[in-house]
Amino acid sequence: MTYTELMLDVHDGVATLTFNRPEARNALGGAMRDEFADAVVQIADRAGKDIAAVVLTGAGKAFCAGGDLRVLQEMSAKGPDAMRARMQDAHTTVERWLDLPIPTIAAVNGAAAGAGFSLAIACDFVFAANNARFIMSFGRIGLVPDWGAMYLLPRLVGLQRAKELVLTARELSAADAREMGLVLEVLAADDLLGHAQNYAAKFANASPDAIGIAKRVMGAAFETDRTTALAAEADAQAEANASAYHKDAVKRFLAKEPALFDWGE
Repeated sequence: MTYTELMLDVHDGVATLTFNRPEARNALGGAMRDEFADAVVQIADRAGKDIAAVVLTGAGKAFCAGGDLRVLQEMSAKGPDAMRARMQDAHTTVERWLDLPIPTIAAVNGAAAGAGFSLAIACDFVFAANNARFIMSFGRIGLVPDWGAMYLLPRLVGLQRAKELVLTARELSAADAREMGLVLEVLAADDLLGHAQNYAAKFANASPDAIGIAKRVMGAAFETDRTTALAAEADAQAEANASAYHKDAVKRFLAKEPALFDWGE
C-alpha cells in the first residue's frame, strides 16, 4: 500500500515507520491515523520473516503531537458513541502493536504529546533526542489519556508518578523522562535515528521465536499471580526449546562455532 502521510521503509530486516505530517507536527488526524493502523497490520504479517525489528519516529521537528484538535471537535459534535467507537479502533491498533513478536523502538525526535507520548511508551525501547519533550497533555484540553497510556504509564513509572504526570499535564525533558525510566537513552538529535536503526539491526539474527514468546509472557507479567506466571514461563521454555533456532544454536555451540546472535558491545 502507498501511504500519503506515513512512510514505511524496510531495509536489512529493520522497518522504519515515520509519521509524516510535519506541517501538523504529526498529529493523528487526516489519513495518517488509518495508515498507521494499516502499517501495523502489514508489519505484523512480515514480523519474523523480512522484518526483525521496527523503529517508530516522526518527520520534521515533532515525534507526534497527539490528537488532531479539529477531529476531536468533530467528535464532540457527534456525541459519546462516535468517540467511543473511534477509541475502540485506536485500541485495536495499540493491541496489535503491543502484540508484535519483534522489538519495537521509538526514536523520539521532538515533542511527544498526548497520544504521541502514549505511542512512544507503547514501544519496547525508547530513545530520545536531547531536545525531545514528553507531555501527557490531555488535561490541558479537558481530556484523559488514551491510546493505552492509562494502562502503560503506571506500569512504567508507578501509580503515584503516573497520576502526577497525567493530572498536572506537565512537560518532561528527555533527561527527566530517562530518570523516570521512560527513556532508555538520550542522544544528540543528529545521532538519534541512526542509533535506533543500528540498535534494531542487532536483532536481525536473534530467534524470532524466543523474542516473540518472551514479549508475550512478560507482557502479561502485571496481570498474573506468581503460580500462573511460573506456569506460563514453563510453557514458554518448552515452546522455545522445541524451536529449530534453539536446536541449531546448540549444535553451533557444541561444534565451537560462533553464535548467530551475539549482542557484543
